[in-house]
Amino acid sequence: MTDSIHYHDCPLCGSSEIASFITATDHLVSDRQFVIARCAACGFLFTQDAPIPATISRYYESDIYFPHSGRSGFMPLMYRLTRYLMLHWKRSLIKRHHAQPGTVLDVGAGCGHFLAFMRRNGWSTAGCELSGSAREYARQRFNLVVDDDVMNCEYPAAYFDVITAWHSVEHIHDLHGLWLRFNRWIKSGGLLIIAVPNCDSSDAGHYGCRWAAWDVPRHLWHFNAKTMTDLGLRHGFSLIGVHAMPLDACYISLLSDNNEIKGLANGLRFALRESFHHQQASSQVFLFRKANRNT
Repeated sequence: MTDSIHYHDCPLCGSSEIASFITATDHLVSDRQFVIARCAACGFLFTQDAPIPATISRYYESDIYFPHSGRSGFMPLMYRLTRYLMLHWKRSLIKRHHAQPGTVLDVGAGCGHFLAFMRRNGWSTAGCELSGSAREYARQRFNLVVDDDVMNCEYPAAYFDVITAWHSVEHIHDLHGLWLRFNRWIKSGGLLIIAVPNCDSSDAGHYGCRWAAWDVPRHLWHFNAKTMTDLGLRHGFSLIGVHAMPLDACYISLLSDNNEIKGLANGLRFALRESFHHQQASSQVFLFRKANRNT
């Protein structure tokens, strides 16, 4: 039994027209190189020979994996400041499309900051998160019950008004199985919000194989607007909006560049550019509406 997954056909569209696109290095844990393949038919990018679910956890075992880290220093401070600002931005985005508090599921809930913030603003919350330490933090810090692996979760059909996945879809092996769950759990007309790095971004083009958001092998899938829209349509969701995710360009450029001052300068330049051209944003937020059964 192999401990990696080699695709002979595109995981998105099933075409056999796949070839190597770029080789990226896991600088976080292993220093291993991974090939990112591209489908000639639909343009989808994916990490080739990524670890299977049973073994990929070792690639998250790092003290500098910021989302679940309590470290001090400039970069963790930047992450915490970004998180604070983004909580307000996320709630504002949701409120524009779902004015009244309702039921929200956060897939990849991390340490529970977003769910706790939404609960304080009147929402009924649920979440799932693979990391046991993150779930325990959410329980102790926020008194949140966060479920385990989303692929093992069971929620009532047509229950949630909103489902969010902030930088989590790219981590989940069963791509189509995940979206089948989205479709089953969300109400007709419900709002699905997916945030992912944008492989067509200005910073991806600038840094090439050094772009931190390749984040191999933890990032299994690498999306642009076309492939994310195609995926949503395949599973009964219509795209209603795309936004640049604020501040990600600065954060990713800082991680991608060996020089923090140069990285910050580049990040600010990319952030300014994406304010006019969201298709070049470092990360994009896709808003989908589940088709209403009566339409």
